[in-house]
Amino acid sequence: MVDLFRNKKWDLIHWRNLWFAISLAVILPGLVAWFIHGFNLGIDFTGGGLITYQLARPLTAGQAEQAERLADTIKREGIEARVQIAGDYSHGNLDQLLVRTRINPKEPEAPALLEQQTKVITRLLQQQFPGTPGHDGVKVTGTELVSPVVSKELIKNAFWSVLIGCIFILAWVRIRYFDFKWAFSAVVALAHDVLVLLGVFAIFHKFEINSPFVAAALTMVGFSVHDTIIIFDRIRENLRLRKGSSFAETANISLLETLARSVNTVLTVVFVLVAVLVFGGGALRDFTFAMLVGVISGAYSSIFNASQLLVVLKQREERALARRRVAQAGRRAAARTRPAQAGETPSSAPKPAPRPAPKPAPEAALSSAAEGLSAPVAGNAASADSEKARTRRKMKASGKRKRRF
Repeated sequence: MVDLFRNKKWDLIHWRNLWFAISLAVILPGLVAWFIHGFNLGIDFTGGGLITYQLARPLTAGQAEQAERLADTIKREGIEARVQIAGDYSHGNLDQLLVRTRINPKEPEAPALLEQQTKVITRLLQQQFPGTPGHDGVKVTGTELVSPVVSKELIKNAFWSVLIGCIFILAWVRIRYFDFKWAFSAVVALAHDVLVLLGVFAIFHKFEINSPFVAAALTMVGFSVHDTIIIFDRIRENLRLRKGSSFAETANISLLETLARSVNTVLTVVFVLVAVLVFGGGALRDFTFAMLVGVISGAYSSIFNASQLLVVLKQREERALARRRVAQAGRRAAARTRPAQAGETPSSAPKPAPRPAPKPAPEAALSSAAEGLSAPVAGNAASADSEKARTRRKMKASGKRKRRF
């Protein structure tokens, strides 16, 4: 694999505010479009008509491609529909078509409108899949109106599926890295990807939000967290190898080391999705567009959101730890300088002043004077004895020193 980023001196962490601003610049217009005109919800979420067809012969590869593009043909007749191929996939016996049309089931004329749509769609299908004499190539096996209650259930299930997936990812990353900050950063990146995907679909209103959209969103969540885990693993590995570096420096080096892998992976997926979006037909258009937006957003959030947010949280932790150490040092210094309390004998406590000697009484003045006359004589004798003792000790010490060497 060609690594174009490992030896670069780029400081990606320094520009983290720019990366956060780019994310907000993408999310905020989508939220505004969401609140202004909402989403283009598909038939799965709004309810409508469901028409089931049985084909006389299983579809070949070319006929399956025609069936997938049938929605565009039906749309030219003024009917918004989605066509799905069904049958026995294990044996390749695809001989059923499910056509979902947009109808408001609450309207009184909904059954009559469904019957009219069935006639138009049946005529188009018979033109594309002609039968043999005496046998129709396409036969209607059932028509029904899908209630909005089912649509609400789909919306609720889609919401809970994404939420539960994020909760399990949060728990797993917390267990793996022994720190909630890593898990929080990963889940914030996932929330960023979901908001970007919803915002883009709100801005480009021609793309529908349907069941394939939910599948694309779940796939995007898995792809994004996989890339984030790879970057986090490299950061944790470099933390053990680079003991003297700060967390921001270690994270920047780890990003440069994994940047080539992330870019190469996302480009290979994007090339395939662009090809499917251009040549895949209308049936795969919404799903492919959701995957394309999700893959690009997931790669961006892993590099420029999850790791950058982790650096911000770690730097706050380091500053808080430094403040606590300074506060503890100040408290220890104050404890050493404050006066000694009762029962304490610190070495720095001030010593009490010596008491003055009592003055002699007047009647003992003569005796003390006489003692003072004899005191110098005794003091001279004592000093002479001490001088002789010091001389003897010095001679003994010098003799021992000479014997030692």
